Amino acid sequence: MDKKTSFVLYPADFLAAVHNFKKSQIADLIIALCEKNFYGDVSFKLSDPVKKRFSLIQETIEKNNAKYLEVREKRQASAKQKNSKCQAKSKQSSNKEQANVPTSPSDESENESVYVCESVDKDKGTEVVDKPVYAGAPTVDDVTAYCQESGYTIDPAAFVRWNEERGWMNGKKYIAVDWKKAVRKWFCKENGIAYSEMEMLANVCSDVLGKVKEVQDG
Repeated sequence: MDKKTSFVLYPADFLAAVHNFKKSQIADLIIALCEKNFYGDVSFKLSDPVKKRFSLIQETIEKNNAKYLEVREKRQASAKQKNSKCQAKSKQSSNKEQANVPTSPSDESENESVYVCESVDKDKGTEVVDKPVYAGAPTVDDVTAYCQESGYTIDPAAFVRWNEERGWMNGKKYIAVDWKKAVRKWFCKENGIAYSEMEMLANVCSDVLGKVKEVQDG
């Protein structure tokens, strides 16, 4: 099982946990959480108040990560099962067609068939058409990679499918180019989080870490 090195901080919970902290304590807490989840250990000693908050938040992170990995494994197993069924169906279809379609020596080379796994009902005569291409729109793999990197626990396939069905339009706005922001908003909606609060916390964390880095580099 791959180790998940990213994690999510819920704005309301985190702000409540550090409401009486100094900026230096907040910086220690954030760096400790990053080191623990990336390196597996904290490289410096924490004060008692910070250590207490660290333990509570880290416990929540580990529970969320365990749930995320469990869901990911189930999705991967489901995808493999669907792929196996699809390949089996394609093979059966190809064998049936080869048995029913006679070939002559003169056209054998022209009757080599390429079988594609598809869910089209041939009895209904459904035509396969090319999917429309949306400029800047991500693939499911793109969204999956971003979610794994940033810790957003959404269903990438559902996200892409829902937006493709709407032409990547949110009202009159085309959102494919700024799809990462759409992912964050999707995550907030699923988890009952105000998007503005999450963005504010991200800016605060970025500012604190930036100042810490300046001090370390100086």
